Amino acid sequence: MTAGGGFVPPMIIFPRKNMKVELLNGAPLGTIAACHPSGWIQGYIFTNWLQHFITHVKPPKDDPVVLVLDGHYSHTRSADIINLVRHLQPLDLAFMGPLKTYYSQKIKNWLKHPNNYGRTVS
Repeated sequence: MTAGGGFVPPMIIFPRKNMKVELLNGAPLGTIAACHPSGWIQGYIFTNWLQHFITHVKPPKDDPVVLVLDGHYSHTRSADIINLVRHLQPLDLAFMGPLKTYYSQKIKNWLKHPNNYGRTVS
């Protein structure tokens, strides 16, 4: 999310070997995807995401962009990055925390409904 309220469409990493276009049904416009058996980001996936980020942000040479990452070692090699502790990470406070709470509540309510017994959340 940008300071102005905009956002770069996300990248979703699926824990699988091959991509199916249907996996992106309902995703925000411009979302990109990658697959890896572990479901974790890899160097080449991060490079693809960074190109995606640059394409959407279009940073001018005389006005640098600040990219805030979580400090995982895979994000910090060969880059000038400011790492923030978890409680200072803006997305954790303003977006991911409330999303996690809201999502958990919705899932719990969904699972309590008798028609959903034995069904998989998707």
